[in-house]
Amino acid sequence: MDTNLNDKESMVARIQQLEHERGELNKDIEQLCMQQAGPGYLAAATRMHFQRTAGLEQEIENLKRQLAARSRDNLNLQEELSEAYRIKTQLAELHQAEAAKNMELEKQVKFFHGCVAAAFAERDNSIMEAEKAKEKEESMFQKFDEIQQRLEVLNSDFLEQKRLNDTLQSDLSKHDEQIESFKKVVNKFHEIKQHSLEGFEDSSWDDKCACLLHDSEESWSYNDSSTSKYITECIGRRGGDTEELSG
Repeated sequence: MDTNLNDKESMVARIQQLEHERGELNKDIEQLCMQQAGPGYLAAATRMHFQRTAGLEQEIENLKRQLAARSRDNLNLQEELSEAYRIKTQLAELHQAEAAKNMELEKQVKFFHGCVAAAFAERDNSIMEAEKAKEKEESMFQKFDEIQQRLEVLNSDFLEQKRLNDTLQSDLSKHDEQIESFKKVVNKFHEIKQHSLEGFEDSSWDDKCACLLHDSEESWSYNDSSTSKYITECIGRRGGDTEELSG
């Protein structure tokens, strides 16, 4: 670029110098023509002038063509330089955009790395919680089995207690029936005693039992043969009923 500029300046200077020489040459020829008025010299001077002028004109034209070519080259170079600057600017903008994209991608990569790390940490926590839950579940199953076994034992005990309770209830019913029978016997004997004493006294069942138990054996001896016979029959009949109840 600097070389082309220097060449252009030197060509312009050369053209100006040739044009100046041409002007000086014309002046010299005019002076010679004025000094030498002969026709032969004038023709020779004119011929030399035309030759010299033609050479200078040719050189000037050549230099002008070269200058025009240099100017076109310079213009082309200017356009190429402008295009290069434009491309450079576009490349710089693209580079800046790509750098911004890279920075954004780096941020996203860091963010995703953080998300992945958090996901792995959450997965590890979930695995640990799942293992704890599994251990707790196994413990609960073990406790459930123990409770099930205890329930089976308690159910067996309950059935046994129910069987015993049913047996006791049956025995209690039998005892209640026996007690009722005994009450009837005691009441009957107490009525007989009251009848023999010709006195009736309203007493509780406990008092009747106490009265009969505390009587002496002589008090059971009655002069009335019918009464003695009745007592004997009652004793025999009640004894048979008692044996049946005991059996």
